[in-house]
Amino acid sequence: MSGAEFDRHAEAYDGGLDNPVKRMMGDSADQFIGVKARWLLRREAALRDGTLSLLDYGCGAGDLMRVLADLGARARFTGCDVSEGMLAEVAKRWPSRHGAAPALAAQQGARTPFADGQFDIATISAVLHHVPVAERPAVYSELARVLKPGGRLYVFEHNPRNPLVRYVIARTPIDENAILLDAREVRSGLRQSASYVLDTDYLMFMPPGIAFLRGVDRALAWLPLGAQYVVAGRKSG
Repeated sequence: MSGAEFDRHAEAYDGGLDNPVKRMMGDSADQFIGVKARWLLRREAALRDGTLSLLDYGCGAGDLMRVLADLGARARFTGCDVSEGMLAEVAKRWPSRHGAAPALAAQQGARTPFADGQFDIATISAVLHHVPVAERPAVYSELARVLKPGGRLYVFEHNPRNPLVRYVIARTPIDENAILLDAREVRSGLRQSASYVLDTDYLMFMPPGIAFLRGVDRALAWLPLGAQYVVAGRKSG
């Protein structure tokens, strides 16, 4: 895992909206991120009370943490990434109304500088498809290491079963080296790294900018054709 590939995209990073098909589905990257952030807040209501520590692994420019804060989350946010350029963008983009920017740390490949069992929650959003297949077990192991016993992990990824996703990824510059993975691979990798109780939801069946269709997304969460999926795991112990 090398940061150089992402450093060159950092300043202009817009969540893949340089792809015209994706722009047809939503007006801003925040609309797409908001689908994941709202799902997470429904699952983890305590994120609003400021008591939980959350690590966003491979945080990029910090957009998931920022959108969570926009929606009312008050967690103790920490982000890490292999790209120094992306980490530099986090503070630039963090709104002053949310107080201090998240704590940040650079990754060395899959490895982070955090203590064992440091975090209540870890998220990894649209990261694994950038990680070479042979290096993914190290990522799963690192996520398990930094989670507390009973901590929760949320893996958000593009769904390769959705043909529109495959079309968009193949034509998005930051995804030029992407290797998509389905939810079964994620679940298998997590089980090999630690003992988890796992479940999976599928997201983003409808254009994310149309608020009144959000209920349709919730109703279809069982159907493995959404543009995104989330594998949720509670670490045993």
